[in-house]
Amino acid sequence: MSDFQLAMLAAGALIVLAVFIYNYWQDRRARRHAEQLFRPTERDALLDGEDVQAIPPAPGGRMEPALPGNAAHADLPMYADAQDAPARSPAYVPPVPSSAAQTSARAAQASARSAQPVLPVDAQAIDCIVTVEAPAGIAAAALYTAQQALLAGLSKPLRWFGWDDGDNRFLELDVRSPGSFTRVSAALQLADRRGPVSDAELVRFYDQIQRLCDQFLAVPRLPSRTEVLQRAQEVDRFCADVDIQVAINVIAREGSFPGTKIRALAEAAGLELHADGAYHATDDDGRTLFTLSNQESAVFSAEQLRNLHTTGVTVAIDVPRAPDPVNAFDRMSQFAQQLASTLGGSLVDDNRVLLSDRSLKLIRGQIAQFEQQMEAQGIPAGGEVALRLFR
Repeated sequence: MSDFQLAMLAAGALIVLAVFIYNYWQDRRARRHAEQLFRPTERDALLDGEDVQAIPPAPGGRMEPALPGNAAHADLPMYADAQDAPARSPAYVPPVPSSAAQTSARAAQASARSAQPVLPVDAQAIDCIVTVEAPAGIAAAALYTAQQALLAGLSKPLRWFGWDDGDNRFLELDVRSPGSFTRVSAALQLADRRGPVSDAELVRFYDQIQRLCDQFLAVPRLPSRTEVLQRAQEVDRFCADVDIQVAINVIAREGSFPGTKIRALAEAAGLELHADGAYHATDDDGRTLFTLSNQESAVFSAEQLRNLHTTGVTVAIDVPRAPDPVNAFDRMSQFAQQLASTLGGSLVDDNRVLLSDRSLKLIRGQIAQFEQQMEAQGIPAGGEVALRLFR
């Protein structure tokens, strides 16, 4: 290779190196300029505060409902994904280097945290929650009317809630609810005594929610179907484990029981005749402890009891729905024994096997175990969640 060719190669290499250095210098210059333009001039009290403790998402990026082993999160909002958690309200606090300013910043942060939307505990525990954001607002009555048409026929109960910014709380909505909301939540129950929500029904629920949001220019946040169906199975297994009803039959040893005597004994014990054709023993809040019904096909009514004669009656307790079920069973057993003694009957189970005091004691022990199991899972018998699950 000649000296001229070597010189040309060297010159070309120098030119390439010069271009590279020039481009690098230009890139660094542009980057410094951009940083100066977009660098924040003030400190953000919410983002930079050292005292803000973020709530870490549970494995899978979501808050688990208050089922097995998760009672610690019973008072926290549940979101399907970490990105579903509501953003903090923007705030500006001038950065004054004083303890008073730091105290004000901490107070603002605490206020922002306290204003986060929190659904009722029962919704967090046993519902599929879909959050809907509507920047322009949705009239509550219009939303409820529209969803009735789109979501009719679901096998599981569905409730709607609107976030009230003034009161910092969720309000349950119905067709008469006033005002409009920028944040609403649809809560579809995951399971009940008929079983868990199905995949097909969940798909329909999601599709119709999307149609509803399109109608109101809103954006839904749909939880993962796989996770929702898994939670539905967990709730259903819990229901199956504790779903028990206990019945004591009082049958006539001879002849039959007159309806007038049954009515007198029931009313003397404080029971009231309900529309379902059974007498109910209730607590101070009106919740049913146990019932008294006719063992034969005819239901009780004020008119029929005057002429009614029956060979047997049944007292029964729905354990997961009864508040304080052990004490309710004690009261039920005493009432059944009083019926048998006064009417001349015998206590038997559904197979007409005589129930002794020992048998009743064993049943009481089993009820106590179910009650403890429900308490351990954060769903007490007779509570709001239990009444929804075991409807």
